[in-house]
Amino acid sequence: MAYFVEQLGNGLSLGCIYALIALGFAMVYGVLKFLNFAHSEVFTAGTFIAYFTLRALIPRMGEWPLLVLCLTLAAAGAGAGVIALLLERVAYRPLRGGSPMTALLSAIGVSILLQNVGIHLFSAHTRGFPALNLPIGPRTFAVMMLAVSLVVLHTIVYRTDIGIRMRAVAEKAETAILMGIAPNRVIATVFFLGGMFAGVAGVVWGTVYGTVHPQMGFHPGLKAFVIAVVGSIGHVMGTFIIGIALGVIEALFNAYLPASVSGYRDTLVFGTLLVTLALRPQGIFGKPGPSKV
Repeated sequence: MAYFVEQLGNGLSLGCIYALIALGFAMVYGVLKFLNFAHSEVFTAGTFIAYFTLRALIPRMGEWPLLVLCLTLAAAGAGAGVIALLLERVAYRPLRGGSPMTALLSAIGVSILLQNVGIHLFSAHTRGFPALNLPIGPRTFAVMMLAVSLVVLHTIVYRTDIGIRMRAVAEKAETAILMGIAPNRVIATVFFLGGMFAGVAGVVWGTVYGTVHPQMGFHPGLKAFVIAVVGSIGHVMGTFIIGIALGVIEALFNAYLPASVSGYRDTLVFGTLLVTLALRPQGIFGKPGPSKV
């Protein structure tokens, strides 16, 4: 029983990371109907920002671990948010209104570019993430960060003026313009918030798994994309539920199945995507759209 609880905790913390990354996918798609595949590298950038922030702060402020953690979360969230904002301004905004395929190829190209820039700057080897002596465990920290992120996102979307504007642009950008809403500002805010959550996910990843390297975002990013699609992309609560479920399933899969079988966990993930798309193209939590002839 104790082993099961331990694996459940491992899966819960992994699911929290998946869900935090997937929130960025869901937010951008919900407003733009655009898949930002470079979001994985924003997550990686947030983790590196947290890594260097901790290396700078721990020797000077190590006796105040909670303060160091708060400053690291702020730096990683803001830094990753700014990077996402720059990507939107430089790589995506000039292509808006054109072919969706062009924007998708641009996102894939940006993803590959950022991976190679990271390898050139930091080398491809894995670094150990600086450890903090926190009063709570890494798993508890992961759950807390996801819960706080969901509360923050819900408050922004449903309790603020910018949230109203975000929902208006997501519903119909042309109508929002007639109402005096500037879509470019709203879209920039969405990218920043999505990047901020990716930065928080980077801090959680480093705290839970203790590693960072330039290509670390690829597989978590792919799985976050699957989570966003299966949970009905753009549906925040669906993203949260499917993210937690996937993390728990992966952990139990690895723990209880033979090694020869557990190695196929990624097959399970992407097989789930194919089955979901075949049975419910709108995702588990989505509403069926009108039939097309």
